[in-house]
Amino acid sequence: MSKVPYVKVLAAINPSNSGTGEEVLVYKGLSAAVQEYARTNPERVAKYRDSVVGSPEKVSAAKQLASEYFLRIADNLVHSHGEDRDIWADRFTKASIELYGEPDPKEATRLLWSEYKSLDRLQDREGISEQHLTFLRSVYAPMFANKTDAVADESSVKTEREAIHVYGEVVRARYKPLFDLIDTSGRSEFSVKDLQQLFALALEWLKDNDDPDWSEWVVVESDRTTFSVDAANYKIKIASRREAATPQDARALIAHELLVHALRGKNGYKTGDKKLATGLEGYLEAEEGLGILTEEAINGELPGKAYDRYVDIALALGSVDGVQRSRKQLFQISFARQLIRAQVKGILNEDGLPSLRRKVWGHVDRIYRGGPGDDLGTRQAIFTKDVAYYIGYKRMAAYITEQFGMGKTADEVFVYLSQAKFDPTNLEHVERLTQVKSL
Repeated sequence: MSKVPYVKVLAAINPSNSGTGEEVLVYKGLSAAVQEYARTNPERVAKYRDSVVGSPEKVSAAKQLASEYFLRIADNLVHSHGEDRDIWADRFTKASIELYGEPDPKEATRLLWSEYKSLDRLQDREGISEQHLTFLRSVYAPMFANKTDAVADESSVKTEREAIHVYGEVVRARYKPLFDLIDTSGRSEFSVKDLQQLFALALEWLKDNDDPDWSEWVVVESDRTTFSVDAANYKIKIASRREAATPQDARALIAHELLVHALRGKNGYKTGDKKLATGLEGYLEAEEGLGILTEEAINGELPGKAYDRYVDIALALGSVDGVQRSRKQLFQISFARQLIRAQVKGILNEDGLPSLRRKVWGHVDRIYRGGPGDDLGTRQAIFTKDVAYYIGYKRMAAYITEQFGMGKTADEVFVYLSQAKFDPTNLEHVERLTQVKSL
């Protein structure tokens, strides 16, 4: 049997006009992708049918079939009208939740309650938009009118944050020269070229002081807006279309891309099992979670993108209050939050507003991609994939906290987690890593 084409969901539902704020999201390749995958559907069904029950191959084949059917739902949705629109929107959201998960209502409530209380401290503060502050408070207040008992105890969160801080001390101590490249540069921002140079210097130091195997890795430029690590080809891809990075952003990139994605890939090859270098089935949630956790460990705060994606998907779904929000409504909420956040940090002026709007629309369009994103109909199609980042972060925070409670040192935990691209909470992953290392 020839190799069955892999169903690429994100490529098919990526709107061509994302970030523009246009009323309807446009998909140029969705229908063509659905038709192309339909031609190989029999082979995809056969692969699922012939796989061993309970095996990783069976799980992977099932996800591929589900992904194919998910794209069919999306295609029906964007071409639907009238009452059909609500039916397909609900089917899309349900299928997305089955594939990717959804925010936990209690955790979403806790996060939004914390944000709501932080807005209290900003009242009458100079330089903060009173209009946007009042708007956000008016959105959040009804959610907590009868939910004071539902707000989670912060003690466990405090314990996790303390564990993350200790973990960060080990990372900083091990790789201090890498962060010194940023902290002693005197730069207030890093352009794409600056980031290329930064990562090239970091690899040079790692090759000479950490592991000679780093000499196989290279820094390349990619025509994208986001960084990525291609462990299969030993490449760190610097996004050519991303905005300039602050020193804090640069530290986060070193922590996340180099000291999680690339490091785990590089060490995975040492096991002799390529899948441990490129990622075992179902590893990604834990991997991205560890990346975000390491960013927080280095910079002292949770990356805004992880928070925003989780709570905004919860708001879009109505996880806290049962009220779904349209793409336009979610933009207003997210824009107000981002505007206030930038004003608190003192990094926004009038010239930066168009850029901020594009950024927020891009963020919101990730949540509504796969559907038309307009205000027609009463139901919204919500794409929930981005909850994985925060879910993975919480899982890894709990894991590290648990390991510390069992007497493991932060250095021991770091070394263990850096061995390969695996999920330490997945027993099958742990067993596979143990078996490979015992050979």
